Amino acid sequence: MRLLLVEDDAALVTAVARGLRGAGFAVDTAGTGHECLDLLRLGEHDVLVLDLGLPDVDGLTLLRQLRERDLAIPVLVLTARGDVRDRVAGLDAGADDYLQKPFAFPELLARLRALLRRGVPVAPTILRVADLELDPARFEVRRGGQGITLTTKEFAILEYFMRHAGELITRTMLLESCWDSSYEGLSNLIDVHVSRLRRKLDGPGARPLLHTVRGAGFLLGEREP
Repeated sequence: MRLLLVEDDAALVTAVARGLRGAGFAVDTAGTGHECLDLLRLGEHDVLVLDLGLPDVDGLTLLRQLRERDLAIPVLVLTARGDVRDRVAGLDAGADDYLQKPFAFPELLARLRALLRRGVPVAPTILRVADLELDPARFEVRRGGQGITLTTKEFAILEYFMRHAGELITRTMLLESCWDSSYEGLSNLIDVHVSRLRRKLDGPGARPLLHTVRGAGFLLGEREP
């Protein structure tokens, strides 16, 4: 899942983004409302975490602008304003949930997962390719009915593959979708993750599903021997 964190407190951004990345999110960050709008125009994010106290525009005004443009992205508002009227104003402006600062990171994570579960799915709840199944809500993967344990990054990569089954996926596509924009090096990192994922998916005796297309990238799906 790709998340946009809009917050001007650099220390808070560093701490929250690190935790979210550890939980399997690809995280982009913005420090102003204008940066937020520029990034959202790309249409690549699954959820928005929005601080109301931005330096260039009031967060409620920005939120109303997003909803007026029919952006249906789930929005979790962060704010130091704790008054009931402030929370109501945020929800009325288009927020889907509201978290008061200071907050515990596990609660933020739980609220984000709840938002993503409630959102309108853009793909089937359980993704299937041949006898391989992935359940995004439960963070579960099975092949032939047998559970497979994946790391958060492996899960993110597999989910991207399964949402684009049968398509050629380049290393750049994986980098942009499963890593955040601050990551600057490719090296062999993607190949290492894909190789580990392949070993877990395509065990002894199983028909291979994850293929390397030489010089081009990867493809998930059944292929003729």
